Amino acid sequence: MGFSLVEMVVVILLLGILGAAVGAFISRPVEGYRDLARRAALVDAAESALRRMERDLRNALPNSVRVSNLANGFALEMIPILDGAKYNTRGTAYAILNFNNDDDFDVLGCFRNPATQTTSGIRLAINNRGTTGNDVYSDAQLAAGTESLITPATGMTISFSVNPTGCTPCTTNCNDHITLSPQHNFKGESPNRRLYVVTKALTYICNTTAGTLMRYADYAIPSSQPTDPGAAPLATSASARVADKLTACSVATTTADVRNRGMATITLTLSEESEPIRLIHQVPLDNSR
Repeated sequence: MGFSLVEMVVVILLLGILGAAVGAFISRPVEGYRDLARRAALVDAAESALRRMERDLRNALPNSVRVSNLANGFALEMIPILDGAKYNTRGTAYAILNFNNDDDFDVLGCFRNPATQTTSGIRLAINNRGTTGNDVYSDAQLAAGTESLITPATGMTISFSVNPTGCTPCTTNCNDHITLSPQHNFKGESPNRRLYVVTKALTYICNTTAGTLMRYADYAIPSSQPTDPGAAPLATSASARVADKLTACSVATTTADVRNRGMATITLTLSEESEPIRLIHQVPLDNSR
């Protein structure tokens, strides 16, 4: 028993109508899933970028964070801390830090980062206020033998030992001992007797024209803030893309406000297929000295 041509056309027509009806019900959930997956990917990318920036900001030398708002984004610079400790100012059994051309002193206890004593090019910073005359970026350019709040980049040797000699590091009555050659004249004492070990600077550049958030690290501490990725020192530094698809970004405070308020408010907007997501993150900064 066969089918006539008319019957076959009717069956095809009915199947088409049924398929169109089923497709109308299925297309919406499929589109919704696709939109949800796209939004989730954008949120994840923005959160990852903000968390990465937060880790660097929390680990920045107090009062070293500075911001430049650009026509197409921002430049955010800071000096990461490698280690820190409290220097010794009293007692007779251990070396005391004198703020008048000292060449050796103790810290209380020991440094906690194993890389502190093996990293080349380390520098010691005390009492960075981030103000005129007391700013790490200006003092970082001074030569050996000049009073400054940070030891010079060249012409200075920093070595480590323990005091008393032969004691077991990080135990009771055993301090890390620092020797400077030549001696150095730190500008002023920290209110909390804090000493920080630093090496170089890093910068985040948000460029909405390129749609990217880039991280530039391991370049020598500059006097003026670099904002051009195509010029030194950023062009020759270690760089990595933190996020893309950016259509808007901002840091809500000026340089002075960041230092005084100890707070950075970062906004990132990522967009794909004309649908943006916007995340805001506030990071408290350690501006104590």
